[in-house]
Amino acid sequence: MKITEMRSSRNGKFFMAGSSDGKIIVFNSETGERFGEYRTELETGGRRMCVSDDGEYFAAGSYSGSVSIYETKTGKVILHNDTFFHTQNLRFSLDKKQLFVFYSDIMYTRTLGEKMLDIKHNVSDYYPDEEMPLTLSGNEMQIKFPGKILKLEKSVMDMFTKNGRVYCALFGGGMKCFSKTKRELWSVESKPNEHYQRIAYCEKTGCVMGLGFKYNEPRTEPFHFVDVRNAETGELIYTVEPNGANYFALTNNGIATSDGDFYEVCEKDFTVHEKRFDVGT
Repeated sequence: MKITEMRSSRNGKFFMAGSSDGKIIVFNSETGERFGEYRTELETGGRRMCVSDDGEYFAAGSYSGSVSIYETKTGKVILHNDTFFHTQNLRFSLDKKQLFVFYSDIMYTRTLGEKMLDIKHNVSDYYPDEEMPLTLSGNEMQIKFPGKILKLEKSVMDMFTKNGRVYCALFGGGMKCFSKTKRELWSVESKPNEHYQRIAYCEKTGCVMGLGFKYNEPRTEPFHFVDVRNAETGELIYTVEPNGANYFALTNNGIATSDGDFYEVCEKDFTVHEKRFDVGT
């Protein structure tokens, strides 16, 4: 199985590894348990797959239009819909009763167990959260808080909320942290020819992890890196440079790689656990 994408649940307790031929493996990131390998409608990896925060369900879709929801333990299809077109992203709601399917500035909401399909326009991505639901504008340069709009100079690559704060990674623009009232609490710039692709919260250390990519010429390995930063101040604590792998999942306590290795994030350094996950490579 050649892995072409990895994605984590929002809480980082589960992650998925997907291949270009439509196979998906779901893992418990804390125990290393592998739930099984399933054949799906997935075509090319990417963000067209997601797993619920409790690991009970995972969803996979194809760019050409079909989306399915599966029981993780059995691989049983509990919902299939082939009416979507140009699917870009999938995301479960916090209560896992709804699946959000995104294409450009349109969001489709499919409620499990019901035949009704809700269509919402002018939404490119939705970040449901117990504290504050957030949306990104169509050009991904505005974060819409409840009753407030925050305008940014660059597009948002990834975003999460934690303890009343909003953390986001900007394309070519480093990281920023805002309060509920849109006040900027801290900001860090990325180095030239680098940008963060994903960010996540490490429950174990209370730090922010930022998965970055180097696109300098000539190419030098490793291409990817993970900056571990203080969530309160943004201060860089240390940098992890996973060697060999091309795809990663940021979990609640470290970094899983497409080689099956796991980089456990600690307070002042990281610990490598080789071949912790059976990714089938």
